[in-house]
Amino acid sequence: MYQFHPERPTPNPYLDVARLVIPNSKIVHKFGANFDIDQATDPESVWTGGGLYPWASLASAQTIYCISTSASDTGTLTLEGLDANYNEQSETVTLTGTSAVTTTNTFLRVFRMKYGDSGNVGTVTARVTSGTGTVVAQIDAAYAQTLMAVYTVPAGHTGYMAALDATIDSNKNCQILMYHRLVGKPFRIAHIAEATGHYRYDYHAPLRIPEKTDIDIRIDDVSGNDSRVTANFDIVLIRD
Repeated sequence: MYQFHPERPTPNPYLDVARLVIPNSKIVHKFGANFDIDQATDPESVWTGGGLYPWASLASAQTIYCISTSASDTGTLTLEGLDANYNEQSETVTLTGTSAVTTTNTFLRVFRMKYGDSGNVGTVTARVTSGTGTVVAQIDAAYAQTLMAVYTVPAGHTGYMAALDATIDSNKNCQILMYHRLVGKPFRIAHIAEATGHYRYDYHAPLRIPEKTDIDIRIDDVSGNDSRVTANFDIVLIRD
């Protein structure tokens, strides 16, 4: 429970979570981009892989195949996600350029990747089945980190969404859709908005998201082709 600190006249529970003052809690900041959404292809998820995120490819825990389009990418790649029991898991592999390397662990979800200490030269992807299989995470050249506005609340935790925002490039508009999926249930709409340029929503009472819930930010009804879209959301994660 949040405790008031008399030395700080204006208590800020989010700051205290970030400072690790409140035990068993942390802030998860997710941010994504889709740099090419067309009227004929929407709705699309906000991630650089394009199209709707392929949740069905991770219906069970999978070995992940990591590969780059450039032979120069031989640094370390850290994957963050969940294991077969929805527990948080990370693993670091060393890339070998255009030849796929596999993870030791199997992943039920992959929601973030980070590349080495410098920017990647090529496009780095995480795939299932093989080095040419379905892409489940992608780092565009030079970004060194995934841009994917998808997430799954780990087992034994409850998420509390504090804020959501999205942008679309100038003189265009779109529909912003946040979908949730509880275990064993279909995806359902949890937030919807129409936006031109920039949209932001701050939850006065944070939105409660149970453990193992999938979150997918999607864009629909873009007003023009080649739309560039970003989305971000903040979740306070509390261990139950």
